[in-house]
Amino acid sequence: MKKRFTAFALAAALCLGLAVPASAAGFSDVPAGHWAYEQINQAVADGIVGGYQDGSFQPSRPVSYGAFSLMLARAFYPGELAAYSGSGAGEAVMNRHGIFEDTGRASRSSGADLPREGMAQMMYNVLKDKGTGIPSVQEQCSHISAISDYNNVEYNCRTGVLVCYSLGLLTGQSDGSFGPKNSMNRAQAAVVIGRLRDYVQNNGGSAGVVEIPAGTEPKAQPVPEVTDGPLFKLLDGETAQQMMNRVNTSTTYREGYLTNGRPITEENIKELLEKFEETMPEGTTWDESSTFNYASPSMGWKIACGAFGVAISDALFDESAPVTRHQNYDQLKVGDYITFENYKTGYNHGMVVTSLTSKWNNAYDTCDGNRSGKVSWDSHGGYEIFDNPDFTIWIYSRY
Repeated sequence: MKKRFTAFALAAALCLGLAVPASAAGFSDVPAGHWAYEQINQAVADGIVGGYQDGSFQPSRPVSYGAFSLMLARAFYPGELAAYSGSGAGEAVMNRHGIFEDTGRASRSSGADLPREGMAQMMYNVLKDKGTGIPSVQEQCSHISAISDYNNVEYNCRTGVLVCYSLGLLTGQSDGSFGPKNSMNRAQAAVVIGRLRDYVQNNGGSAGVVEIPAGTEPKAQPVPEVTDGPLFKLLDGETAQQMMNRVNTSTTYREGYLTNGRPITEENIKELLEKFEETMPEGTTWDESSTFNYASPSMGWKIACGAFGVAISDALFDESAPVTRHQNYDQLKVGDYITFENYKTGYNHGMVVTSLTSKWNNAYDTCDGNRSGKVSWDSHGGYEIFDNPDFTIWIYSRY
């Protein structure tokens, strides 16, 4: 099935189509001593952002989701941007590449001010989309102590914030805080996009979530010992993170094999999923108190249904197993983790495929961890959703 994308006609609070000056120098409000003088000049010269008709740049003016989307599209997807028109062009490109994933865009308008935590998450999503090297979870977590208000960062944005800190793409405020809810301004946008471009250009194409390669086959490996697999179960007093720390410690990544030592096949995945269903049965509390978050070494920080889906994936294939992210819906496989986001309604959900055929017509079966805060092994999805232009859908596969 082929995914259809459309540009949403969204109103923007800022004038996104401002003409870019031939020369960036000479803004009345960006003197040579301005802290972001060079970065603003470079961004304007590169056609990423423009000034205003009165000769100002307005560096302290808040940036909206729509404005930052257009800047990112100009910087990283200029060819695709040229195919769109209208005020929603930048966001249409962002939707196509999943750059709004785990941000607050779904519940806010195009013209709403972009908070700093949302900025960080969008930058992180660009890194993933470009297949750029991402620091390990251990490296990310080493920066938590440097952020005095880290607990105020939304769970879904914590990976983005920590990755950007780890790579030096952003720093905190003068008082040591990050100010996650503070609005981002135009000067900051010019600076962070410049840093992000430099990093992608110099470090792109390394490990991380990348586009799915065609015709990739597992290399021959020594046959591992077959076991019962990890104990996928919340023991008394365990959080989801503690459970997965235990699960991950008990498994070893072997290319082409599941964590129980059996080859990666649909039949073997189903068998291991049945064991997980026995130890984490229907109705098990998963995110009732919103504390079930999990920082996956390969797929980042998740919460609620996302934490459950990524935990299942790590328990099946091992947390070190490579991840490919794609939108080739005809290549959907049992064990794949899928995310759905509808930026019009605010709906977002994550689930794991348990069967490609269902008792429901034109549907596939799934398991998820957020049916009224409980685990469900009797969920399903309809294939027609893959052709719905209102949804951005990504498949995360580890075959």
